Amino acid sequence: MSSIFEIVENINKCQFFSGSIRQNEPLSQRTTMKVGGNADLFICPSDSNSVVIATSILKKNRIPFFVLGGGSNVVAPDNGFRGAIISTENLNGISHETTDNAEKITFGSGTPTKDAVEYTCSRGISGLECFAGLPGTCGGAAFMNARCYNADFGNLIESISYIDLDSVTENYEESLEKSVRTYSSNFETDWSYKKSPFTGKNTVILSVKMKFSLADPSKAGNLENECRKYIDDRESKGHFKFPSAGSVFKNNRDFGQPSGKLIDDAGLKGTEFGGAQIAPWHGNFIINKGNARASDIEELVRLAKSRVWEKTGFNLECEIIFL
Repeated sequence: MSSIFEIVENINKCQFFSGSIRQNEPLSQRTTMKVGGNADLFICPSDSNSVVIATSILKKNRIPFFVLGGGSNVVAPDNGFRGAIISTENLNGISHETTDNAEKITFGSGTPTKDAVEYTCSRGISGLECFAGLPGTCGGAAFMNARCYNADFGNLIESISYIDLDSVTENYEESLEKSVRTYSSNFETDWSYKKSPFTGKNTVILSVKMKFSLADPSKAGNLENECRKYIDDRESKGHFKFPSAGSVFKNNRDFGQPSGKLIDDAGLKGTEFGGAQIAPWHGNFIINKGNARASDIEELVRLAKSRVWEKTGFNLECEIIFL
């Protein structure tokens, strides 16, 4: 295995690589839960070629890596990440075309969801209002099929540009030709509750093309007011009081009760461990009260799963990802 210094040198000296590379990057500053140690490497490619080059060189040197968007659904380990984080933050462009019957907008995977909502609503394009206030990126929202107020992010997606990491070899010049692909969406068959065609797959989402009804600029003010209502509702529910990773567990519709209710009924609301706490106002939130560690959060997750299983026989399924 090559040294971290040699890997950085190999990536930087490639004429096709565009982006930045940092060493010992604090992951607590890159995730909304605000916990975790440093990543050995933090790579921010600026285009698809650069993603392929970075991942190819990492594969060649047998360096593990993880693709990170806005960090809103991720808990980083206390001892850091021994490998590389591939950040999508530089893949944040927006392009827009108007056809006879639709607005088609392509968001780079690293585009903050907030920016996508503001872009559409300010132009009188409806569809993303209920995602106002949702942290994270468009790529992450697509990957997880984010769901807010009974609306699925994937329902608006027409196509996705992505890299098939299984096609990336140690020869990056060869990989550039064959690893970038396009997925054409079929929401009815390919998507489900908080699950996308990319969930569990070895891919990097590059951009997301979304299809909306034609713009009506005269409605921009109304749409922005709608966004404010959703943000106000999130604030009233305590979403932004403390650092968190949002909903910890998925809901199971077949079981009939939301996970937060099951955790509340198990008497765990407000339970603390170390610097972490199951939120006093919502059982499906774990918050960082200021000095939480990833291990504190893991302990509360284990406790919630155990107590709910003992009480109901239901196995809670984690939505957040532990690196």
